[in-house]
Amino acid sequence: MPKKNNVTSVLIVHFFRRFFDNDTIQVDGDTLTTVVRAISVVAIPGLMVAFFLQNQYPRRSLWGSIEDQYFFVLFSFIVMGAVSIFEWEMLFPDRQDFLILSPLSLKPKQMLTAKAAALIAFLGLFLVSCNLFGTLVLPAVTRHFVTVNGHLTVQVDFYRQVYAHGAAVFMAGIFAATFFLALGGVLLCVLGAARFRMVSPIMQMLSITALALMLMQYAQFGDSMQALLSKPLGAMRWMPPLWFLGIYEQLLHGDAAPAFAREMSRFAIRGTAIAVAVTLLTYPLAWARMRRMAIEGISSKRRKPSRWLAALIHSIVRRPGERAVFHFIGQTIARNNRYQIYLAMYGGTGLALAIACAVTYPVIGDSIHPALSNKGLHAVMPLLLFWVIAGLRTAFAFPLNLAARWVFRITGVNLGECTAAAHRWVLLCATGVAMFIVVALHFAGWDTRQLLVQAVCGLCLCILLTDGFFFFLQSVPFNQPRMPGRTSFPLMLTLYVGVLPPFIFGVIYTEMQMERNLGKLLLLTIITAAIHVALQNLRKGYEEIEEEMEGYDGEFQLLGLSWR
Repeated sequence: MPKKNNVTSVLIVHFFRRFFDNDTIQVDGDTLTTVVRAISVVAIPGLMVAFFLQNQYPRRSLWGSIEDQYFFVLFSFIVMGAVSIFEWEMLFPDRQDFLILSPLSLKPKQMLTAKAAALIAFLGLFLVSCNLFGTLVLPAVTRHFVTVNGHLTVQVDFYRQVYAHGAAVFMAGIFAATFFLALGGVLLCVLGAARFRMVSPIMQMLSITALALMLMQYAQFGDSMQALLSKPLGAMRWMPPLWFLGIYEQLLHGDAAPAFAREMSRFAIRGTAIAVAVTLLTYPLAWARMRRMAIEGISSKRRKPSRWLAALIHSIVRRPGERAVFHFIGQTIARNNRYQIYLAMYGGTGLALAIACAVTYPVIGDSIHPALSNKGLHAVMPLLLFWVIAGLRTAFAFPLNLAARWVFRITGVNLGECTAAAHRWVLLCATGVAMFIVVALHFAGWDTRQLLVQAVCGLCLCILLTDGFFFFLQSVPFNQPRMPGRTSFPLMLTLYVGVLPPFIFGVIYTEMQMERNLGKLLLLTIITAAIHVALQNLRKGYEEIEEEMEGYDGEFQLLGLSWR
């Protein structure tokens, strides 16, 4: 028995490390550092928000305190949902687990138990980390004025609020994690492993979009919660974080809780029970299906690319070395789910921002009627193109398999061809996104004049954004070793907070001006061409300086022999 428990413990540690160790995030295998960083990222926001709220009490109104409590419930929901999405395929057993561990003297039930225990430990770590400080600090700073016998006193109910806060945020996190586990389990059981890998990026992007929209709606309607929850709930019933706000208020105030609390708390209990039940049912089934496919193998015919697509690529990418790297990029992204996750997160964030800008919620009478904003629709093109190109640039920066990087050296491929292939691959993807946006705006009712402006501006943005993001790319995509400390967080914050908003407003203004005067489109095209040519000439200077690819320690496997 001790030996069996020891083997199970080793398996649990192995599966737990695999959540953090992978070929794109962790190059040196330092799991402890990754765990500490991940915990810090999810723990600090709750502590800082609760700390800064102390100045709002005891003057904070009842609905103001409900808004504060909803933030922590929503934060727990979003964090656990994002963690589950980011580790989407690692939540389930993969082919590598079975191919390596199945030949060993391990029972399938033992492997399943170890994987489930590691999964619970992984999710529990983030659940506790993102909620611990908020559960202790917010009740400590929450105080209210209460009149007792004609005297104004400050009321503090620390322990009861700790209980209510902890129950609400932990239930919200558990529901979010089990919901995405259940969703993945159902898809894996229904679609199979091959189709599951095809559908996963789409589901991940849509899930990130939903989580980001929830956060944006809180920022937009946080001060209007009394109006949204005091009337017949209507669409608010479909907001899962509000269910657990009902749990919070029901446990904190009891019979004196707001009217929405009782109904929402029922949804919370039922929803959590259903999500947990579906997870417990589908997870073993998904495990058995993945195990069978890993042992039997997945036989699938490789479809040939369509002739028109092959002809298009051949006409755009003419040099053989450049064409080889071009196909290498596409195949790498298609087969590696880590890169798909990064692209899904960037694409989902951009889609959420675009929806938030394009859709408004005017109040007509006693109800809210969603409507499209003309000015907001002008922001869709720059937002989506920015986030798609930024996501591809981020994905290219993560190494795939540095041990195999030598193949690019011995084939004599030119560095300029590698960077040009990456540039063209991103430009084609961005152009496809721009054309899709134009089609969507056509169905939204835009006229030909507006669509022409959007098409021209979109193509210009594709060229300029690709040139800007990939100007300093001097390596083969997915084959550049990560250098700790090279990424500047203040610089990234400046880009996404300080530069992006003025850029979006500038593009909106430019598009509206060109809709009034189509002649300015020619001027925009000339300016874009001039900037593109100038940047290309500058890039040639960098490529001449670095004619050969730089190696790194361990690129070539050596025997370690020496002579005296």
